Amino acid sequence: MRHSRFIRCTVATLSLGIACSRAGTPAEQRAARAALGRGDIVVAVVWPWQARPDIFFREGLRLAVDETNGPGGAGVAGRRIRVREEDDRESVNEGLLIAQRIANDPEIIAVIGHLQSYVAVPAAAIYDMAGLVYISPTATTAELTTKGYSRVFRTTFVDEQVGHQMAEYAARHGYRRVGIYYLRSAYGRALANAFEERAITHAVSIVARASYEPGQLAGENFDLTFQEWKQLDLDAVFVAGQAPEAGTLIAEARRDGILAPMLGSDAMGVPSLITAGGQAVEGTVIPVAFHPAARSASAERFVRAFQARYGKEPDIGAAMAYDALTVLAQAIRTASSPTPGEIARAMHAIRRWPGVLGELTFDRNGDLVDPRILKTVIRGGRFEYLDDPVRVRAAGEPGGGR
Repeated sequence: MRHSRFIRCTVATLSLGIACSRAGTPAEQRAARAALGRGDIVVAVVWPWQARPDIFFREGLRLAVDETNGPGGAGVAGRRIRVREEDDRESVNEGLLIAQRIANDPEIIAVIGHLQSYVAVPAAAIYDMAGLVYISPTATTAELTTKGYSRVFRTTFVDEQVGHQMAEYAARHGYRRVGIYYLRSAYGRALANAFEERAITHAVSIVARASYEPGQLAGENFDLTFQEWKQLDLDAVFVAGQAPEAGTLIAEARRDGILAPMLGSDAMGVPSLITAGGQAVEGTVIPVAFHPAARSASAERFVRAFQARYGKEPDIGAAMAYDALTVLAQAIRTASSPTPGEIARAMHAIRRWPGVLGELTFDRNGDLVDPRILKTVIRGGRFEYLDDPVRVRAAGEPGGGR
C-alpha cells in the first residue's frame, strides 16, 4: 500500500519544475500544469449552442477572446486564451457528463457557462472538486453559491433580488392588487415567493396565485385561471416564467380579457417571448442585466465594438459572455498566474471592476455585491430601455435580500 501510494504521488523535479502527469488528484495535476507557464490558457465554455441560436452568447464570447489575445496574440502575460466549447443541451445528464469530462482534463483551468441553474448547481460541485475556477454568467438560483466553494463565481443577480425589484416596481406604480402566475420549477417558485414577500412589506396585496408546467404552451388550464382572475379587478400580473411559454400565457390572458399591466422575469427577456406572444406582450416590463441603451463607458465601448464586428446590437447573452471572459482574464493578469487557486484569490479581491454589466465586486461566496438590474418594456416588438434606476440592496441592509 505504501509503495502504491508512492507511485501515485506527485514527483517534483526541482530543476524543471514539472509534475508527473499520472500523479496526484486532478486538482493537483491542474495546478502543477498551469504553473509551468507554457502554451495556451484553456477555458471551457458550456452552453446550449444549438438550442439557443437567438442568444448572441458565442458572439460576445469570441469578441472578448479576440480582444484579450490582441492582434499579435500576446494574450494574458504572453499566453493566449483558448476556448473549448461544449453543448450541454440544457440537460442535467448531458451537463454532468461534460462537467466530468472537463474535470478529467488537467489542461483546462476554468469553466464559463451552463445557461440553466438546474444544470449549473450540480456541475459546480464537480468543478470545485476538480480544482477549477467556475464562472456562471446566467445561473440565478441562490443555491449555487451556498455550498462554501472558494472557486465558484456568479456575474449576474439572483432570483430573490429580481423578485424584490419587481415588487418594488409594482408598489412605486401604485399596483395594489396583483396576481402571480409562475413556472412550476425552482426558478419560478423562488421569483414568486420573493415577489410576494417584498410586496407585502409595500402594502401590495397578492389576490391570486397560480402556476403552470414547464413546456405548457396552451390549453384550458390558462383559460380557466384567467376566467376566474377577470373578476378580481387586478392592477397588474407578475409572470415568473421563461420564454416562450410566458409569451403564450400572456397572449391567453389578453384573449380572456385580462387587461392589467404585465410584469415579467429576467428569463423572459429574449426574442422568443415576442415571437410567442406577438402583440399581446406589448407593454410587458421585464428586468434585465444589460441593455445597449443603458451605457456606462465600458458598455459604450463594448456596444461599438460588437456593432463594428457583427453589424447588430449586442443582447444580454453577448454582454454576459463578454464580462465572464474578460473578468477572468483580468484575474489572471492580477494573479500573474493561470493557477486556479491564484485566479480565485484574485477574483475575490476584485473591487468595482468596470464591466459591461456594471461595476463588479465579488463577496466571499462569489456573488456580486450590488448587482445592477435594469428594466425594459416591449414596444413595437422590441425590448426598449426603461429608465428606472434603483440599486439592488445588499444582504443585511434594511429591506435587503437574503
